[in-house]
Amino acid sequence: MQIKINNKKYTVKNGETILDVCRRKNIPVATLCSFEGLSRGGACRLCLVETNKTEKLVTSCTTKVCEGLEVFIESEKVQKARRINLELLWADHAGKCVTCKKNRMCELQKLAEEYRIENFHFVPRRGEMTSKEELNLVHDNWSRVVVENDNPCVSRNSEFCVECRRCISICPEKKFGFNNRAGDVIVGTPYEKVLDCSFCGECVRACPTAALTDQNNLEKIASDLSDLKKLSVAVFDFGILDKIKEQIKNITPEQNLEKLFFALGFERIINLKDEDKNREDEIIKNVKTTDAKREKIDPRNIRTFFISSKISKKAQKSEFLDYVLTDREVARLVRDAGKIVTGKIKNNTRL
Repeated sequence: MQIKINNKKYTVKNGETILDVCRRKNIPVATLCSFEGLSRGGACRLCLVETNKTEKLVTSCTTKVCEGLEVFIESEKVQKARRINLELLWADHAGKCVTCKKNRMCELQKLAEEYRIENFHFVPRRGEMTSKEELNLVHDNWSRVVVENDNPCVSRNSEFCVECRRCISICPEKKFGFNNRAGDVIVGTPYEKVLDCSFCGECVRACPTAALTDQNNLEKIASDLSDLKKLSVAVFDFGILDKIKEQIKNITPEQNLEKLFFALGFERIINLKDEDKNREDEIIKNVKTTDAKREKIDPRNIRTFFISSKISKKAQKSEFLDYVLTDREVARLVRDAGKIVTGKIKNNTRL
């Protein structure tokens, strides 16, 4: 079966959606709610397209292909609707990027830049509101914001949520859902209780904005990395290197991870192999015991970092493990450090 997309013919399979075909053929379509392997509900309304089958715009993520279908992805009608929907989503986020954890790593920010969302028709101007109206607006906005940092692994901030439903769909333990009703609806945990789960990290990986992020004190981490009296050791989990490269590709052209980590302040690197997956705790412990004794280093002057996507490890920190960093947090450290440090690097070695 063949269909037309932007007047070009493509061979498609029965059961595919328009978005499936576009992704398979590398045709760019804006979307926030669609994510690998998840059910689709057209929540973000950004993947709207025009077809010859109806006068109304349809969501490409839910519309299946059929014989004789013609699709127009960037028609004037589509672009106008997409910009309005994107501006509505962006209105609550504009001006917060500089202090946002996901700055330069945010899917919504990327789309706003791509479509040059600069005019905010849906944001009230200060001069158009009375002081009372302004206070009521601020109070109304913040009355729905939920910030939760009481669990050891995941930081939640509903201020950045775009209600894409990814976390709801991807969580294997069904810890997320919709709270409240009508215009007060927000995504959160039941009764907004502290998140308590196995902390697989899938919700953080799927979240397109900073509504769900990895829990850590990056300021303290940066301070420890710059402390010349402390030896910072990075233990790379097996398979994490490719994930880090994927995260940092839009932040820095530097792809040599050893050079990158040494520039951030790490001095020693341990790369775990596949056969080490059942010995990671032992290897991490050895850094401050066996290895420290061999190198004649006071264990109190060693900071051990486990670089892994296993965010549940954050709840298992001990005297032998100081920090657990995910690939996303490494990208944040690289972003905040700016340009790659050049010049003298202190005692770069491997254990």
